[in-house]
Amino acid sequence: MRTYRFEKARTQKQRLLPWQVMEREGLTRAILWNSLRPELSDWLSLVDERRALLTLAWDGDALAGAVWVLPSGLCGTVHFVMFRAWRSDRVNLGRQAVRFLFDAWPFAALLAAYPAPYRHLDAFVEALGFSPWKERLPLACPMPTKARPEKCADMKLALLCRGEAAG
Repeated sequence: MRTYRFEKARTQKQRLLPWQVMEREGLTRAILWNSLRPELSDWLSLVDERRALLTLAWDGDALAGAVWVLPSGLCGTVHFVMFRAWRSDRVNLGRQAVRFLFDAWPFAALLAAYPAPYRHLDAFVEALGFSPWKERLPLACPMPTKARPEKCADMKLALLCRGEAAG
C-alpha cells in the first residue's frame, strides 16, 4: 500500500499548488462547481487561511491531491481533489487524508457535502467510512451553466465521526 505525506498549507505559494494542477488537468470547473468559470481568486477565497484548513497530499515530490476543511466549531465540511495519476488509489489516499485530519485537528466529525449529480462520490465517501444521509438539501448546490445560470442541484450529505474512519 502506497503511503502519502500530508502537509498543512501555510504559505500562499502552497495554496496555489492545487489550483495549478487542477488547471492543467481541467478540473477547476468540477471542483469549484458553484462557478461557471472558476478563477484563481475563487480558489484562493475558498482556501483562505482565515476560514479553511488546506492540506496537501504528497507522493514523494509529486502533489497527489489536496483536502480542505471549512471548520464550524469542532466539526468541518471536507472537500477532496485527487489528481489524475493517483485516482486509482483514491480510497487509500482518502483514508490517509481523513486520518491526518483527525490527528492534526480536534475535529469531532467531518461532513461531506457534494452535488447529487456527482454520484461517483457516493462509493468514495462510504469507502472512507462516512455514513450517507438519506435526506438531501433541495437545490442547495449552485451549478450554473451558460444556458442556465440559475441552475442548482440537490446536495448530498455524509457524516464521519472521529473514531469511525475506515482503516
